[in-house]
Amino acid sequence: MSRKKTNIVAKENFCWHRLAVVIISFTIVSCTGTKYLKDGESFYDGSEIVVHQQQGKVGRKNTLRKELDTYITPKRNTKVLGMRPGVWIYYATGTPKKKKGLRSFLKRKFGQEPVLIDDVTPERTAKILAGYLNNEGYFKSDADASIKTKGTKSTVIYDIKLYRPYRLREVQYPKGRDSTYAAILSTLHEESLLKPKQRYQLDMLQAEQARIEAVVENYGFYFFDDKYLIFEADSTEGDHEVDLKLRLEPGIPRKARKIYRMADVNIYPNYSLSRDSTLQKVDVVKVDSFNYFDDAKMFRPEILTRVVNLRKGNVYTREDQELTLSHLMGLGTFKFVNIKFTEVTDTALLRAEIFLTPLKKKSIRVETQAVSKSNNFVGPGLEFTFRNRNFLRGAELFQLKLNSAYEVQINRNVNQPLNSFELGMETSLTVPRFISPIKIDYSSKRYLPKTVFKLGFNLQNRVGFFRLNSFNVGYGYNWKESLSRVHELYPVDLNFVRTDKKSDAFVEQLSRNRVIANSFEDQFIFGTRYSFTLNTQLTEEQPIDRFRTRQIAEHNFYFNGNIDVAGNLLHTIQKAVKDEGDSTLRIFGSPYSQYIKTDVDFRHYWQFDKHNKLVTRVAMGIGKAFGNSSTMPYIKQFSIGGSNSIRAFPARSLGPGTYNIRYDSVALGNGLFIDQRGDIKLEGNIEYRFDIIKSFKGAIFVDAGNIWLLDAEDSDSRGEKGNFKRNRFYNEFAVGTGFGFRFDFSFFVLRLDIAMPLRKPFLPEGQRWVAKDIALGSSEWRKDNLMFNIAIGYPF
Repeated sequence: MSRKKTNIVAKENFCWHRLAVVIISFTIVSCTGTKYLKDGESFYDGSEIVVHQQQGKVGRKNTLRKELDTYITPKRNTKVLGMRPGVWIYYATGTPKKKKGLRSFLKRKFGQEPVLIDDVTPERTAKILAGYLNNEGYFKSDADASIKTKGTKSTVIYDIKLYRPYRLREVQYPKGRDSTYAAILSTLHEESLLKPKQRYQLDMLQAEQARIEAVVENYGFYFFDDKYLIFEADSTEGDHEVDLKLRLEPGIPRKARKIYRMADVNIYPNYSLSRDSTLQKVDVVKVDSFNYFDDAKMFRPEILTRVVNLRKGNVYTREDQELTLSHLMGLGTFKFVNIKFTEVTDTALLRAEIFLTPLKKKSIRVETQAVSKSNNFVGPGLEFTFRNRNFLRGAELFQLKLNSAYEVQINRNVNQPLNSFELGMETSLTVPRFISPIKIDYSSKRYLPKTVFKLGFNLQNRVGFFRLNSFNVGYGYNWKESLSRVHELYPVDLNFVRTDKKSDAFVEQLSRNRVIANSFEDQFIFGTRYSFTLNTQLTEEQPIDRFRTRQIAEHNFYFNGNIDVAGNLLHTIQKAVKDEGDSTLRIFGSPYSQYIKTDVDFRHYWQFDKHNKLVTRVAMGIGKAFGNSSTMPYIKQFSIGGSNSIRAFPARSLGPGTYNIRYDSVALGNGLFIDQRGDIKLEGNIEYRFDIIKSFKGAIFVDAGNIWLLDAEDSDSRGEKGNFKRNRFYNEFAVGTGFGFRFDFSFFVLRLDIAMPLRKPFLPEGQRWVAKDIALGSSEWRKDNLMFNIAIGYPF
């Protein structure tokens, strides 16, 4: 009986498999788009570059292929598993009758117009490739094109005849015979981009011309232009070597030989195109050496004149012009900044007119949110933001943020859903300069430092458990060394945390766990914190700088380091006046925290090509309470899990160590209302990102890590399992994997990640790797293991 039943099932499965193969085959054929082709048409299936070395061995062939590929147009349609989904969508949606609607949206955002072999111009592209090779020093190299067609696909083959590149042997600069530029030309070689033994590159020569133009203009030659610089190349000497000689074009205009000084500097801080014709009617105010035109009195004049580097009587320099633009835009209150120079007739003077178009001074933004968190809290939210970009007529930015949210936790393991209300308020005032009782030596010329004052309040009410109130006052600075290096220092960072309205059940829970109880104590945090961020993805947007770094642009790094210290100064002062018998020192009747905490976040971005990227991250941190505190404050401890961390586990649900509050027999309501936190954090992530169709992208990722406690007592429910153990902490890592989809519209990224656990540290040893137990076909397994994370922006 059982044997017969087995045979029937096997036969049914065989039928289903055959049907599945037919469906998949039909789908693949349909999505390739071939059925829409006319007779004789074929898709352009990309190109192949074949390099034929003509003289010995030539290096960097793979790099050269990548460079040549950027000049090959058009690009073939995006393919996924041999299919062209974008082309299929383009054909399937037809010609929408309306510009709006689902069909129009699908065609516009996801459809791709088919690229046929008839759209390709191989001969023209071959000439472009040959020209590029010669510009890169591969003289005499050439390129030929041929077409290879197979069925409905055609490939273009580019055969490259590659000769050994020519290198620079000698670079000669003018000897300074021209008295006008003698002092400048004699120093040009010191900072030159051109060095002997470098491969000849035309764009390197152009970059050197641009560099010299900037140098000459910084000496006051406003009308000098790089077109007056001519490189002569001689490739007849040596073996595949080039001698370069830079000379000045004869007949340089007279005004290009003049050193110009600044005459009047006029500032128009309330400029608009509609008022351009009436500017002459505005009364002028003399401020230092500036002419200031502001009939609306929008700004205090010294606020703007302080950051303008162009000064009457000074020699004009391009650096002063660029710094003036950077400083005025850095104030954050202007939409447009434009500087117009005019030559004063028959003089060597320039008149500068600075036109400033302000942003709207005041703005209000209201956002409604539908929140769905990875810890199963869902609910609506409302955020109100008021912004004043010129609060005290000094380009100060004032912000007032009010937010509220209601959340309810839906979980099948909890008999009664958990409810949470949250209210928050934050005000901040950002001043575009240092405000300090002591003088601060700020070395950066390009970026303005900022002083920030903050005041905030947050109330979180977990209904039936507790209410947490926190107040924050901050005073600090942030400044930039460069666009990629940012510092933030808050010498004053005060927090007061108070927990009230504790239910009897919650009080009982705290009595069983001293670590959590200490974390929820009312306490002051008198801290100082510093942060440094390095992000090589941000560059100075200088043409010469981009040229210098273009060979290594595929690798970028991000580093953020923080250190947070609290309570030391206050403890030292109080210890000097208090009796030695006092065990816990207090202020305003509440104890204050004393700790040190540091954490780092390091990321590496490896861009294989335009469409593929590998991102890795390592994040770690440690905090140690001492002196007046036995544990770190709850709001300062580390947590792990969630949409930007280990995505296979709910937010803040992992650890510490092998502890899992859901399995704690004495934990109230399975403990789901308490976020799991620790004193040590170790986390690593790796994510492969790739393009699918236009702004629709995909990712495959693996996350690992955990948190631990420092020196928790074993008598506490978390102590024995949660303490950090040097010789076995790596056996307590949680591991998860998954895939994700991103809608990347540059200014906005919507992300969906689907993850599942591979290793659960809270299971008994020997059972923690659960990869072998994966059962995607089981609804029960999916309910217990699959995590869906919806978020805004990339995780890292």
